[in-house]
Amino acid sequence: MIVLRGKKQKPYLFKNKNDIIEALLSCGEKQKNLFNYACNLRDKVFLKKVEVRSVIEYSNMCGQNCNFCGMRSYSNIKRYVLTNDESLRYVDKLYQSGRRVILFETGENKNDIYFNNLSGLLKKLKKKYPDLVLNCALGNLTKDKYSKLREIGVERYLLKFETTSPKLYRKIKPSDSLNNRLVHMDMVKKLGFQLSSGSIVGLPGQDLDILAEDLLFIKKLDLSMGAVSPFIPNEMSPYAEYPAADLNLTLKFMAIMRIMSPAMLIPTVSALNLIGSNGQYLGLMAGANVITLHDGTPRKKEKEYIIYKIRRHRPKDDLFDIVRDAGLKCSDLSLI
Repeated sequence: MIVLRGKKQKPYLFKNKNDIIEALLSCGEKQKNLFNYACNLRDKVFLKKVEVRSVIEYSNMCGQNCNFCGMRSYSNIKRYVLTNDESLRYVDKLYQSGRRVILFETGENKNDIYFNNLSGLLKKLKKKYPDLVLNCALGNLTKDKYSKLREIGVERYLLKFETTSPKLYRKIKPSDSLNNRLVHMDMVKKLGFQLSSGSIVGLPGQDLDILAEDLLFIKKLDLSMGAVSPFIPNEMSPYAEYPAADLNLTLKFMAIMRIMSPAMLIPTVSALNLIGSNGQYLGLMAGANVITLHDGTPRKKEKEYIIYKIRRHRPKDDLFDIVRDAGLKCSDLSLI
């Protein structure tokens, strides 16, 4: 049993959706116990260490048309692609500062020349820094392109399923389908990547039953990293007038994820700070163990990478403070 403040607490047994929904509805002392239990499990597995990763937002060009995203293909924003020389300089700087985990994040771009340029950059980076852990979030690609990334040494691939409801998925991502997304996730996993995936809390049309299904599916996937983001209405998207996700519900989702999958990496995402004060700190206090520094994208380009609000929250060195405040320790090394 987990010991909380001198007393033993019975383990949480999420056998079905009803158990999960009950935890999602918890409040007061029950919610506090849920968070404490999640943190105790995290600390037991990861010895109070938090993985630090940097993100390079390589390009905002995207062929998908997600209704919640400011970078959707129909969005009238200024598009960009970083030069490889520019990206190399940033990685050199990050590596010299001690960083060993880097996420390359882009919109979904199926252009072969674009992919070859990016994969060539990643190949150079792995040759120059063999101990660098590369994580890619590039959207749906072909099997050949996934294979090429794996061959050059990319260890992780992030591909969220967003929601387990096929109907809701089609509404939020009319240019894709849930079945297609799951096929791509399966390809990624079979090729030997450490698969990162997850969902969005607070989507228009979502209910607790769907969220419970999402959590059961994350458990079934046996992921290296389970990521959850709160829905944030983007001013340029069709969902601009919908309310943002509830912070407490998002945090409870994170805590349940931790309890169901104790050895999984779970990031506390910057979007949490857009729906509540000290959101990312509270994410750590709900069981998260990864922070992402937005220190790999040129400042002049950051304003164009707008998945959520136009006015982004850009966490940088202040994240180290909230890790210390949570009683945890930062690690530039991979924790898995």
